[in-house]
Amino acid sequence: KSILNALSENGYADLAYTVATQESFPSWGWWMVNGATTLFENWPIDAKRDLSMNHIMFGEISAWFYKALGGIFPDETQPGFKNIILKPNFVAGLERFKATHNSPYGTIVSSWEKNGQTISYNVTIPANSTAELTIQANRILENGKELSENKFIQVERKNNKIFTLQLKPGRYTFSVETKK
Repeated sequence: KSILNALSENGYADLAYTVATQESFPSWGWWMVNGATTLFENWPIDAKRDLSMNHIMFGEISAWFYKALGGIFPDETQPGFKNIILKPNFVAGLERFKATHNSPYGTIVSSWEKNGQTISYNVTIPANSTAELTIQANRILENGKELSENKFIQVERKNNKIFTLQLKPGRYTFSVETKK
C-alpha cells in the first residue's frame, strides 16, 4: 500500500510508475492481465485463503494517480482545498495524464502532455481558491509568455531548477522545458 507514495515522495516517481504498471507478479497490472476488475485481498489470484475479490487494502493506487501524477494535494493549513498544493510528476513511460477533483470550491484540473522536450501543463484553480505549484524545470512559460507577465502568478522561489509559483483562481497553460 505504501510503496508508490514512498517512492514518489522521495524523488522516484518514474520507478513508482513502473511498479504501478508492470504486468509481472506481484502487481496491479498482473491482476489486470489475468482478468481482475477489482482489487483483490492477496497478490496471488488463486490464493486459498483471504479470498476477498473486492478489498481496499491495495486501493491506494487510485489516490496515488491524483497525488503523484496529477500532483493534487490538500493544504493542511487551509482545509477543503481552499489552497491547493500542486506537485505533478511527468514520469517516463507516460505521454499524457489528466486528473480532476471536485472540491468544495469547484473543479480542480491538473493535466499534462509531453511534446518533445516541452511539457504542456494545464491547471484550473477554482474561484475562491489559490494554489501553490512546485515544478522542476529549466524554464517555464505561461500561455507563451514569461511568468512575470501574468499578474495572477507570483514566483516565490527559483532554486536549483525548482520553481514554486503562487496561483490565483483561473486557468493556466504552462510550457515546461525540462531538458536542455
